[in-house]
Amino acid sequence: MPDEESFERTVATLFLFGVWAAVVLGPMFVIRAEPAPDWLVIGTTSIVWLVIGRMWGLEVDRVVNAVTNIRVSTDGGQTRPRDDEHDDS
Repeated sequence: MPDEESFERTVATLFLFGVWAAVVLGPMFVIRAEPAPDWLVIGTTSIVWLVIGRMWGLEVDRVVNAVTNIRVSTDGGQTRPRDDEHDDS
């Protein structure tokens, strides 16, 4: 069962996304509507996504840490000696 805090964050997120969509995407679907000025589109986008990111814990340092801590391995996590390291004596 979700707690009150996550419910409030969800409602705030939906509201902010709705405002952003109305300003940025709205003119694409309304006939004869003038697109918003660039400063308004960029400003609204940055503020809305900054607030949503802070509410849901999507800070840049967390994303960067998650990306840089990825290790790619083709051996399934098992380390085996290489063929040239075997001692046949």
